[in-house]
Amino acid sequence: MIFMNLKKRLNDIYKETNINKVKNIMQQCDECSKGVLKKQKVDYMLLGHNLGTFDALVCSVCTETIFEGDTFGLIEQRAKEKGLWGISAKTRIGTSGNALDVKIPKQVVSFLRLKKGQEVLIEPVDEKRFQVQII
Repeated sequence: MIFMNLKKRLNDIYKETNINKVKNIMQQCDECSKGVLKKQKVDYMLLGHNLGTFDALVCSVCTETIFEGDTFGLIEQRAKEKGLWGISAKTRIGTSGNALDVKIPKQVVSFLRLKKGQEVLIEPVDEKRFQVQII
């Protein structure tokens, strides 16, 4: 019995020591190396939807925001509940007469509420990307 209590206490001390080491390592921002990371409540936005307010580490200088693993699990769960998880999809460029076309996957069509014949503006962002804006 005494051995079990001692073993439990040593495990607790080990965990506390490791947690304190992690906290000390996490104090300085990796992004800017100037700020200090502080725990704050932060709104998480995904595709224009607020998924809620979550605990995060925020840099006092550059405002870099870090969500820890458990918190990110909650964010992922909320995104799935709202149907916002996994909307992106791979597609191919095809042809339509002399023009090229891009097939838009159903989940993107549903999310953007696109309709056949709807007007859009297409413009290049750089040599590897373009954007489509609904007019």
